[in-house]
Amino acid sequence: MIAVWNSRYLAVNEELSFQIRLHWVVLARLVLASAVGLVAVLALSVYAGTRHAGGHLLVTVLWLAALALFVRLAWRVLGWHRTRLMITTSRLVKVSGIIATRVQSIPLAAVTDLSYTQDPNGRLLGYGTFKLETEGDHSSDLEKLEHIPRPNRFYLLLCDSIFGSSPEPVADEY
Repeated sequence: MIAVWNSRYLAVNEELSFQIRLHWVVLARLVLASAVGLVAVLALSVYAGTRHAGGHLLVTVLWLAALALFVRLAWRVLGWHRTRLMITTSRLVKVSGIIATRVQSIPLAAVTDLSYTQDPNGRLLGYGTFKLETEGDHSSDLEKLEHIPRPNRFYLLLCDSIFGSSPEPVADEY
């Protein structure tokens, strides 16, 4: 099932094979920082309220800072939600952006080598980093893809699209 949102990035004779978002871990540090900031603002507000310190201006500024943290978090979550990595019948496409949309693609025929690595955190949480080597001397942002969820499944699907048939992913990987 191809959503209308995705079909606008496909060429006439192209079909979507697979689509993913980046792993949620790209948001983890920001969520943690926002939560710590909110707890700190809440603690300072309670402290100022119980001490009757009269720091109403300070408490107001702290809550505005907490609001700014929340807006920043919401903006990043929306950016993560709008970022898609698609494998089509002929290209690898990355679409990102909230206000201005950025579309990057690389022809699958140009990929000569494909590998991925998982650091200990990636193994624990289920993400990996992919390196694609392409023919020619040019460099592309798509030659290094970080925070790809379920990297074994993605690797097999991408190999199938680039090099022809590959083994089926293990059933519990879906």
